[in-house]
Amino acid sequence: MDSNSLTLPGQSSTLNRIHETSAKFQRYKILLRRRWWFLLLTASIGVCFQALRITSNQQQYVSLAKLVAGGRMVSGTAGGPSYVDYLTDFYGTIIETLESAEMRRHALERVRALNPDLKESDVDVHVTQNKGSAIFNVAAIGSEPKFTRVFLDALLDEFRAFREQIREQQRNKALTALAEDVVKREAANKEKAEKLASFKKNNNVVVLMNGQNQAAEFLKQVTLEKNRLMLQLSDIDLALKDLDSTLLQRQRSTSSAPAAPAPGSGNVPSTVTGTSDTNAFSRDAAVGFTQAEKDYMETKRSITLLKADKNELLKSLRPQHPAVLEIDEKIAKANGILTTYQDEIGEQLRGQKADIERRITVLDGKITEFTQTASEVGGKLAEFSRLEKDFEDSDKAYKEMFDLVHKFQVNEEMQGDYVSIMERASGAVEDVQPWVMPILIGLGAGLALGSLVLLLFDRLDDRMNSFSEFQTLFPNEAILGQVPEQRQRGDVALLRSNDDRHLYAEAFRNVRSSLLFKNWRGKPPKTILVTSAVPNEGKTTVTSNLAITMALAGARVLLADCDLRRGGVAELFKMPVTPGLSEVLRGKVHWRDAVQETGTRNLDLLARGEVFDQTSEMLLSQVADEMLREMGEEYDYVIFDSAPVLVADDTGSFAPKLDTVLFVVRMSSTMARLTGKALDLLYDRQVKVGGVILNRSSSSLKEYTYYNYASYYYTPKASTPPADAGKPS
Repeated sequence: MDSNSLTLPGQSSTLNRIHETSAKFQRYKILLRRRWWFLLLTASIGVCFQALRITSNQQQYVSLAKLVAGGRMVSGTAGGPSYVDYLTDFYGTIIETLESAEMRRHALERVRALNPDLKESDVDVHVTQNKGSAIFNVAAIGSEPKFTRVFLDALLDEFRAFREQIREQQRNKALTALAEDVVKREAANKEKAEKLASFKKNNNVVVLMNGQNQAAEFLKQVTLEKNRLMLQLSDIDLALKDLDSTLLQRQRSTSSAPAAPAPGSGNVPSTVTGTSDTNAFSRDAAVGFTQAEKDYMETKRSITLLKADKNELLKSLRPQHPAVLEIDEKIAKANGILTTYQDEIGEQLRGQKADIERRITVLDGKITEFTQTASEVGGKLAEFSRLEKDFEDSDKAYKEMFDLVHKFQVNEEMQGDYVSIMERASGAVEDVQPWVMPILIGLGAGLALGSLVLLLFDRLDDRMNSFSEFQTLFPNEAILGQVPEQRQRGDVALLRSNDDRHLYAEAFRNVRSSLLFKNWRGKPPKTILVTSAVPNEGKTTVTSNLAITMALAGARVLLADCDLRRGGVAELFKMPVTPGLSEVLRGKVHWRDAVQETGTRNLDLLARGEVFDQTSEMLLSQVADEMLREMGEEYDYVIFDSAPVLVADDTGSFAPKLDTVLFVVRMSSTMARLTGKALDLLYDRQVKVGGVILNRSSSSLKEYTYYNYASYYYTPKASTPPADAGKPS
């Protein structure tokens, strides 16, 4: 069956995960208990390898020296020199430089040049830094003591020369870059100075500034004059629209101030040419009236008087009265004269308006001309300011860069790379190789490799080792019980009354109770077949002991050996093999005549009989059906020991005829895929699998102890007499 799709009733996902974790833990525990020797082997190999490597190394000599590096003497802020540490030199740079192949090559060339007769050998260099300081410990390890010491001294000298060379290269590179920048800035500064001088030469800056001021002042005056004329135009337009109101307003103004002679020619109203920047008709009290205006005002006054006289006459006379009509004629004549004066005054105002408009047109031309002049002068002055500022900025940058170059040269004269040899190379002494750490490393590597190999093999091995592991792989199979493993040589002895193998006997009692009180959803089984997936799973022993346990409980039990090819039940009971079941199926003997009594009360045995072919066909015969019926009527339980499911078809043919089938699985032996295949075959044949018996379970596992409480039992002392063999358990 597909175990992945099966779940136990009432079992939660959390409990499933606990079972899976427990199964894995138990599996690894069993793996370690059984294969501990492999870890010991790999650990021993690792230790031996490290020991062989240590002993095979050539004798080495060590020369030591100390170096102080990584700081510089620079000029301080107060002008005095100071020492500065560069932490970037401490971590990695100096160590990598000293241990580099290039530095070792230079040192070797130095040794060859200074000591040509010295025998060369390979030298390893190791550099360490004292924590929190600029002191470096340099160790040279080689096979020749003298060459090792000389090589270390040469390495230190080459390191100092290398640092000096690097510093000089960096100084020259920086100075060259600064000098190039100074030259560029100087050329740019010179170019800007020439542009400024050329502009001053071509333009008189003083004249430009004065011209700009004069143009601005003139534009101001002209604009004011234009605004004044525009105001006069507005007054004239107002007068043309309502002459009476305008003249009346002027009259009121002149009544409060003495009149002054009108400027200009005689016919032009003085209000038009006035210098006031406000309404000339209403605000200039000194301006007088023209003759036409005076005549107009006088005529207007006469008409007013005539109208007053007429009104007086009308109070006592009729409108057709000659006196009244005479006054009407005078009023009409005066109105005609008034109209003539209005036309004359309007003509004068229109002429004055045209003159003002001509003057405004002239002023607009002057404004445009001087605005353009002022703009040109302003542009040249802006250009002058820009050129002057560009020159100042360029000159400032040039001077700052020049000062920077000067300071750099001064600092470089005072600045030095602080590299000092604190201790020269010491005399080379014999290097004692440490052995504890390499041995521990070999031990750890061996254990790790062994664990990896064991885990790899465990992944390829699907044999089940514990109850939890079986339950995880087959969660829907009912487990009737576990039979503990018996650590003894030879065949396991069958159970007997008052057996001192308490845990072993209790396991079969547990299986018996599971059979008796299991919910069979109907009639409890009487005919039971016990099988397994493959041979050598202890199926025959389990079947025999289960039959004995059922008989000791008072039930009449018939144990039949249905493994007609290799059955061994009779051998376990030390009884004859024939006549047996094979003779019964072939009709040579009735099954009651083949039954044998055993030494256990209530237990009878039907042996295998002679081996013959076509056993599967005989198990499918009508004789087998009749035999099962009669056995079920005569015995409480009929237990068959059958052939393995995957070996022969006998079980698959005979099992559907029985009430239930018990499946035996040997722990740490049977592969899970074979167990699953055998169970699938039984379910395909419509076999009622009543449960699984886990055989040869390890009693040392905690889970087994928890389920069976092995510590509950005690071992009788040697002096205690054995219990009565006939007493039931």
